[in-house]
Amino acid sequence: MRGLLISTSIAISLLFSAALPALAEGTILTVSGAVGKTNREAIDPFFDGFLKFHDKTFDKAYTFNWDALATLPQKTVKVNADTEDWPRTLTMQGPLLEDVLAAADADGKAVTLYALDGFGLTMDAAKLASRDWILAMKIDDEPLGIGGFGPLWLVYDTGGRKVPEEEERSWVWSVFHIEVE
Repeated sequence: MRGLLISTSIAISLLFSAALPALAEGTILTVSGAVGKTNREAIDPFFDGFLKFHDKTFDKAYTFNWDALATLPQKTVKVNADTEDWPRTLTMQGPLLEDVLAAADADGKAVTLYALDGFGLTMDAAKLASRDWILAMKIDDEPLGIGGFGPLWLVYDTGGRKVPEEEERSWVWSVFHIEVE
């Protein structure tokens, strides 16, 4: 009986350890709309349940998993805001939004970044060019997680200075989808 328990434990461990890399490779960002490079087909109402829940539709898109975003050049920034609950200057790291859009060969006049809660921020070409926007993947070398500010947080380098709350409101957190118009 003890041998069966040990064998079962080992089998379960192997099963989960084999599944974890596949889970880590899942899509964390979908870029749709005016994209020239694609790596996935149209939305599937069943398998894309979360996108469907948010009424997202597309015929083609470009998706990124963690590793694909991590292979883009990474930028480290210091971010701070003058809000009641902002703790301190945070060091954030991730790819430039422009590099993410270039990887998808995005060609549009505006983009809308969507958060997991449905919030969307539309940025025209002037707003996009106004800053070196990054999609932060890490804060203080720790990956952003779902349930916090992840998977991605749109920010820019404040150089550690506190920016007003009005500016901080354009830092979309929990970004999972970008629509290029």
